[in-house]
Amino acid sequence: MSSLLPPIESWADWSAIFENARLWRPVIDAICCSHGISYRSIQTPPSNTNAVFLLDGRFILKIYSPFWSEFEIEPRLIEVLEANAAVPVPKIVAAGRYQDRVTWSYLVLEACSGQTLDAIRSELTRDDLLAICAQVGLVIRALHQTDVSQLDAIHPGESWDDLVARRRSEVQDELTRTGMIGPDAVEELTRILDRVIADSRRSPRTLVHGDLESDHILLNRLDGQWTVTSIIDFGDAKIGDRDYEWMPVWLGLFDRDIQAMRAFLNTYDPTLLTDRGFPRRVMAWTLLHDFGTDAVSGLLKRTNAPTPIQTFSGLQKILWPALTTL
Repeated sequence: MSSLLPPIESWADWSAIFENARLWRPVIDAICCSHGISYRSIQTPPSNTNAVFLLDGRFILKIYSPFWSEFEIEPRLIEVLEANAAVPVPKIVAAGRYQDRVTWSYLVLEACSGQTLDAIRSELTRDDLLAICAQVGLVIRALHQTDVSQLDAIHPGESWDDLVARRRSEVQDELTRTGMIGPDAVEELTRILDRVIADSRRSPRTLVHGDLESDHILLNRLDGQWTVTSIIDFGDAKIGDRDYEWMPVWLGLFDRDIQAMRAFLNTYDPTLLTDRGFPRRVMAWTLLHDFGTDAVSGLLKRTNAPTPIQTFSGLQKILWPALTTL
């Protein structure tokens, strides 16, 4: 049997082809035929890691990168969440593996209608925005209350403890090598990261989405009010510390809007607003997050912050400035 795709042996190979709908068309046709799915048009929505295709605006076909293990968790996780009406997720149409040169894992989902917060932000009143933030708080509270024992059989590739150990070993070098922080900040950073990690070992494990930025929360206007109608893309989901969730929420979804964050926390867990350890923890998990260094680098560039930053408190004033007054 001849192969439909060229050899893909490196991230560079994958990056060159994963958004090329014409190249993927024979594979898309074969997958859809095997599940009785017909379509006429293909669109390629933005994607960072996987080959994602929108078929007739009705179905999302997600073909997973061979360099990540997202397929092992996402389908089962969506199945579990489908039973919880408080966490709206897309419906799975099909899932499987397609054999070409390698075995390609794929997932077919019903396409969810809706708009992102970034798309509608300019037309929202302040009250509309805060109401949306409060809704998101309720949805994420329900997500974090998921019984993780239902996911025990999943093998997500890198374990939570391994992820934390890897990020702990990477982050200081990333921040210093790129000139984001100076040597005087390293000692304080070391102490805070080690303390937060040690304390987290005594905390219960929670299901976290891991990438709750604007593109992954869809909203529709229902009965005159904007309503959260779907949470999508659970490829970065983890079972770990709930404070891992806040970096993309704060820096991405809410764009460092303290009123938005307060409205969110008031419905998610208002005790966090008076928790003295919260600012230290969110700073640590921002840096330990898999996307943390890139997020920090992007923020420093957008705000034209002078670097290297010489103290941990100086970095905190830029990343989470309002937390000092929570």
